[in-house]
Amino acid sequence: MRFEQMTSPELQAVGAGARRPLAVIPCGAVEQHGPHLGVGTDHLIASAVAEAAVARAEGTLLLPAVPYGVSPHHRAFTGTLSLSAATFVSLLTEIGQNLWDDGFLPVFLNAHGGNRPALGVAVSTLGAAGAGAAAITWFEHVRDVAEATLPDAAHGTGHAGALETSVMMHLHGAAVRPDKIKPGSTPEGWPDPHLYAGPSPTIWRSFDAISPDGVIGTPSEASAAAGATLFEAAATRVAGLLTQISKTYG
Repeated sequence: MRFEQMTSPELQAVGAGARRPLAVIPCGAVEQHGPHLGVGTDHLIASAVAEAAVARAEGTLLLPAVPYGVSPHHRAFTGTLSLSAATFVSLLTEIGQNLWDDGFLPVFLNAHGGNRPALGVAVSTLGAAGAGAAAITWFEHVRDVAEATLPDAAHGTGHAGALETSVMMHLHGAAVRPDKIKPGSTPEGWPDPHLYAGPSPTIWRSFDAISPDGVIGTPSEASAAAGATLFEAAATRVAGLLTQISKTYG
């Protein structure tokens, strides 16, 4: 299941099969997540969801994570390590092309909202070069579960809000600082910055201009129980998407 634990001859044999195995690459970010979550939150969640999904989807391999992402909007906060969009696209397209040439179909499993535009460019660039690829952002596929599980999914979720905090409580509880979770939610602003807000204009904003502590949402509504429910839904649904991609494009 783990790409890095296989030998080169073993990978050559797997890639030479009648169907292309999926090579799942977790993509995250190293960026501020408020005063209560670590800067590695996104790649930790991406890696966990990818590992659980790959374990449930036949014909898939788990690759090491790409921990760094497109995070210039978080650079006002210390510890954010951002790639430019061009660097991120170049990195993923080169990894993806290598995988395609070796007989695999690359799938980028994303956990950072700021990566989404660049992931679309990477997949399109690979496609134009004749290499198949796909990108999945896990939280886009659990909105209904968040709405059923969290007290206020419409305005409580965002960045380091109830959704991410809950999942981190479930996966890495010791890395969460509950005493640093502030009450209340995001200051008023337009366009609505929350994760499941309705359609709005695309406008670039620095996170410190949206929220002084870098948090969007209401992390005080988080719980490990909600995190377990959300994580299970994410793993199951991503596994289903991987299976469909494999059947359709593998």
